[in-house]
Amino acid sequence: MTITDRPNITVTGHLQKEAWRVRELPPVELVRPGLWSIPVIFPNNPLRYVNVYVIEVSNGIVLVDAGWPVDEAWKNLNDGLQSIGYSITDVEGVLVTHNHADHLGLAGRIRDASGAWVAMHELDQIEVDFDIDPAVFKRAGETWLIKAGVEEHDMPDLIVDAGQFVEFAKIPKADRLITDGERPLPNAQHIRTLWTPGHSPGHVCFIDEKHNLLISGDHVLPRISPHISVHPSEHGDPLGLYIDSLNAMRGMNPEEILPAHEYRFSGLDARIEQMNIHHEERLAEVLVAINEHPGAGTYEISSKLSWSHGWDNTHGMLRRAAMGETLAHIVHLERRGLINNIPRDGRIYEGNLITTDAWFPAALD
Repeated sequence: MTITDRPNITVTGHLQKEAWRVRELPPVELVRPGLWSIPVIFPNNPLRYVNVYVIEVSNGIVLVDAGWPVDEAWKNLNDGLQSIGYSITDVEGVLVTHNHADHLGLAGRIRDASGAWVAMHELDQIEVDFDIDPAVFKRAGETWLIKAGVEEHDMPDLIVDAGQFVEFAKIPKADRLITDGERPLPNAQHIRTLWTPGHSPGHVCFIDEKHNLLISGDHVLPRISPHISVHPSEHGDPLGLYIDSLNAMRGMNPEEILPAHEYRFSGLDARIEQMNIHHEERLAEVLVAINEHPGAGTYEISSKLSWSHGWDNTHGMLRRAAMGETLAHIVHLERRGLINNIPRDGRIYEGNLITTDAWFPAALD
């Protein structure tokens, strides 16, 4: 298969897709008997909303994810539950796909209102279970930017408000830890956990074996690739983890994929192939940039890549996110043995090219 032969998925969430097209919040939907989707607004974000899934159990309901921690999202969730005959007090538990605030943020408020438990994978709980000193966080972020090769005049645009970030990072801790293969709902044994690291260390999907569905969180989305990034405090190869856990899902063949954002679809293997093509193309683009700009740091390499809105129109947290994604691809290239990490003058990566012939030679055609 060439990189232009992209397999196609099939959109199944037609109301969601139309709402996405016209930039509206989609309706609450009954996806299968005893399983609903409730869109919860994600304000001031390109993702627009989070799909919270409601699973009916014998003693109430369990939610998959919770939504962004703002009053408007809280109202969406309560109104959605009321529309299907339930209230927030009927929530027995919240299964969290991963510890990002748009998925976990309202979980504490749900717990306070209903006594529900909150469950997530151990590796994501570890990331939540610590106190952050704003001053330490600020210094670490600035050091990371300097090592990435950010010039002094660009620094103000990329500095995060440490106090605001630390306050926002105080998201709920889990009451329960869930593991790969676990069936976390005693009254709904058809729900099975699948550990899918990459977007976060402890990201999980949930398989509904009764209806042959995949509740995919952010691991598999129909239109965009999930953000895979190396952060200042992170080590390892998150992109490699993501690719491995993505490919491990080949052949599952669920009838439908229920993502946390955008709209439902089918064709998991086709989407996996699309994602692999995307990352191979991105790795090739990064490799070309490194080859053409030897000695460049992560920031400069990021500026040479293609971005949906263009590098010059990308600022603040979006530019930091772009840098994190670039670094994830650089780290993965190093893990593949295609570049050397030769730090100089405090920079993380100098972009010393080893070879391209052993990998994707068409990238340089």
